[in-house]
Amino acid sequence: MHLRKHDLLQMNDEWLKKLPAERLLEVSKRLLDDVKELHDRLNQNPDNSSRPPTSQAPWERASDAEVGQDSPSETNPVEADEGETETGEVREETAQSEEKSPSAPKAAKKKAGKPLGSQGFGRTQKLTVTATCEHRPENCAACGLALAADAKSEAYTGWDEIDIAPPAEGRIGLLFRVTRHLLLEVECTCGHVSRAQPWRAPPDSQWEKVELGEWRLVGPQLAGVLVFLGLRMRLSRARIREGLMELFGLMLSTGVIDETIREAGRASFPLEDRLVADLVQAPQLNVDETSWKESGLLLWLWALVTTHTVRFLIGPRTAEILENALQDGYHGILISDGYGVYRAWKNRLRCWPHLMRKLRGLAESTDRRVAGVGKEMEGLMQTLMDAIYAARIDPPPEGLPVRYAVDIARLRHLCEAHWMDAHPALRSVVREFLYDWDVILRPVAEPPLPLSNNAAEQALRHWVIARHISHGTRSEAGSRAFALLASVIETCRRRGASSWRYLGTVIAAARKGLPLPPLPAIPAAA
Repeated sequence: MHLRKHDLLQMNDEWLKKLPAERLLEVSKRLLDDVKELHDRLNQNPDNSSRPPTSQAPWERASDAEVGQDSPSETNPVEADEGETETGEVREETAQSEEKSPSAPKAAKKKAGKPLGSQGFGRTQKLTVTATCEHRPENCAACGLALAADAKSEAYTGWDEIDIAPPAEGRIGLLFRVTRHLLLEVECTCGHVSRAQPWRAPPDSQWEKVELGEWRLVGPQLAGVLVFLGLRMRLSRARIREGLMELFGLMLSTGVIDETIREAGRASFPLEDRLVADLVQAPQLNVDETSWKESGLLLWLWALVTTHTVRFLIGPRTAEILENALQDGYHGILISDGYGVYRAWKNRLRCWPHLMRKLRGLAESTDRRVAGVGKEMEGLMQTLMDAIYAARIDPPPEGLPVRYAVDIARLRHLCEAHWMDAHPALRSVVREFLYDWDVILRPVAEPPLPLSNNAAEQALRHWVIARHISHGTRSEAGSRAFALLASVIETCRRRGASSWRYLGTVIAAARKGLPLPPLPAIPAAA
């Protein structure tokens, strides 16, 4: 813990002389650590740190004015005399005019922001405090001695927090409370006065301009409600503000609402590894992706879905993002569409409805030949699909591959016969079948396996609507927060838990630097 200005102002020669040897040694160690760190900071420059070149003092870098300046003797005499007549009249008139009308002084450059003394904007709503919470320092900032609980103390600052009261049996609705948090300063037996400080997370390069800490107007449970309204209810920041004012008489600015939602994303960041750990243990994983805009940049919203866990990602449409999302790899059955990235997973299933739609497109082609091939392939696939559903109830003793060997052989023959077909759509579809032949027909030999990727598509549908409303996200941090919060919300829904109340417990722990609570338990009936 570093010594603050408030601590240093209390230290002088007389105070140091009164300290016992062991406490004086402890204070000296803290001062020495701070001096070393400050010296290292002073020694930083663009050559040995990430500080920009503009951070150097003017006398430490070459002056731009000295570069490219010509001396008077090097100036072209023809250019110097440009505009002058043989008698020099123009130059004389110009000199006289400059003497008679000296140039006016340049106006001072206006500073950014409002002028000093202008009217500002702040909170105008007066809140009635319903509870008080005192924060005391545990140890002396100077000597490190534990501070007694009955030591002299006094509040030196504080903040008000608006939150939702815990649920009570028999009570319906939400009850708001306003807690006044008081930071106390406590005097140690050594004479030093230590101050309690609100916890604040250190800067994180992944979450620039997103602060996480205790000093907040919006309490953790209310923050969970704001996240729920913004993501699950798909409300804009302005609509959330209007709703809070209309329903509860609570006035929050759109800036505070946006800041709270971003903070919730950073607070939920450690849950990413827990979500992935649950995903990789599932026997089946549905994966799908849809386009997503981040400040005009085309990215993709990925959905990794199991029965009780969902993980969303926003990033490029590459194999690397899926490999990184699954970290150490996934060894269960991956269910997907025909995108080439998924072919890296051998233990995979194809979505039959995707294939059926493509065959329906061929069957409706204006080219009679192509339409005939498409109708026949569609009919064969429909026969196999009906057989798979029937086998789940009453499997044939010889197995589906044997009973429908002729249909499978005919389907294979059609694909191979049109491998080099001149029609691009037909050629593309038959090649897709042949590339994934074993994967596509695997359910014929194992009827209980799923035929569709509906789980991933349904998980994406809600957020596709949100994309049409919001037109995507505006920054990398915003995309990361959106994907994390959407993952937590959807996972809570699948586990039968309240997403906003769970997020409230996550935010409450993260604001104090405590370990986050575990994800909601999977229902026992599952």
